[in-house]
Amino acid sequence: MGEPQALPVESQVGTRAGPFLGPRMTAVGFTSLTGAFGLNLAAGQFFVPLESRFGWSLPSLSAVVAVNMLVWGLLQPVAGRLIDRFGPRKVMSASAALMGTSYCLLAFVTQFWQFLVLFGVATAVGFAGCSSMAASVLVSRWYLVKRPRALGVSTMGINAGQLLLLPLTGVLIAAIGDRAAFLALGGVMLFVLVPVVAVITRDSPAQVGQYPDGDPTTSAQATTHFPLVTALRDREFWLTTLSFAACGYSLYLIIIHLPKYAIELGGTASTGGQLMAIVAAGSAVSMWTLTKWSGRWPRTRILLALHLIRAVAFAGLAMAGSVTELYVWAAVFGICSFPVIPITTAIIATRFGANAMGGILGSSWLVHQLFAAAGVLGGGLLRSSTGSYHAAFASGTLIILAGALLTVLIRENARRPVLSTTAVSMGGVS
Repeated sequence: MGEPQALPVESQVGTRAGPFLGPRMTAVGFTSLTGAFGLNLAAGQFFVPLESRFGWSLPSLSAVVAVNMLVWGLLQPVAGRLIDRFGPRKVMSASAALMGTSYCLLAFVTQFWQFLVLFGVATAVGFAGCSSMAASVLVSRWYLVKRPRALGVSTMGINAGQLLLLPLTGVLIAAIGDRAAFLALGGVMLFVLVPVVAVITRDSPAQVGQYPDGDPTTSAQATTHFPLVTALRDREFWLTTLSFAACGYSLYLIIIHLPKYAIELGGTASTGGQLMAIVAAGSAVSMWTLTKWSGRWPRTRILLALHLIRAVAFAGLAMAGSVTELYVWAAVFGICSFPVIPITTAIIATRFGANAMGGILGSSWLVHQLFAAAGVLGGGLLRSSTGSYHAAFASGTLIILAGALLTVLIRENARRPVLSTTAVSMGGVS
């Protein structure tokens, strides 16, 4: 039941060779994450104009974003299984198209239920199939030895989405209004990201007669995987996943609520985008550093350091009294924000293998998103009940410290698969 399985021979053999396409797939992952995260993380900047025009309360808007987080999380295992069955190209293309269309339709909402359906459900369904899990599975199929670095580079697309689309959102809202901003952002997804993914993506090296890393000697390791049930019974899987969940709670608490927090402390409508750009810049620097130095330190130690830095940032935000302080703590948070994603993905991929990782990694993302929804909704409720964001960010500090403790307990090692004779001979290592 828990033994690893070898993929069928026909899935291992391609018909065409040529220049190794792994870098192109990394670029696809980067581009997909730029658009997907740029749109989904921009929601907090629309809170103030929607409150002003429709009178919708902060808890109500927070609840819609929480629904988005829940739907996205619940669909991660489903999207993962679809990717395992149909391949990343079809799933990512269709998902990006749905997300872009939903964003365009948000320009025409007049009722709260419409906003709930379009952003809380439809956008989340699209996001589930073209964001981190999907991009990570695609890149993991193309790399084994160089996987940590490739995942780090592709995940920097999240930073690009923050640096490009979040400040752009603030500028668009201030210049042309929130309705036109919805249309513009949806158009970016439909007319830029969808064609890139649909045209360039190749589902696996075997599809074009290539091997992971462009190296035939890696194929034996790449053609085995553990079933999902093995992961769900694995102690290291749950320690890693729950540590990842602490990331989800704190990450979305700050991304969704920091723009409004800034306005309450005297900032403008564009301040939120500026703060997110600072977070993205800090994250890009740390992500790039980790890609250059990957393999020199145990990943669990890196995760622990990132969690502890994040706890310091949240403690500072909880006590902030001015916009200037928010800028400082946003920069600190940026250093330890999104690098958690490729490190966690690499730990899981190393332990269970890249093939059929959609279902396994999707399950980790499900737990991550359940906590993300709790962070978004809890942040709004704590703000409304206490009159400030101090308690909300203090809760993030406690959750992060719990995640740091779990990280200390993780033993970073790979399960030992038993390869079939066919798989070994196909890999050229017999």
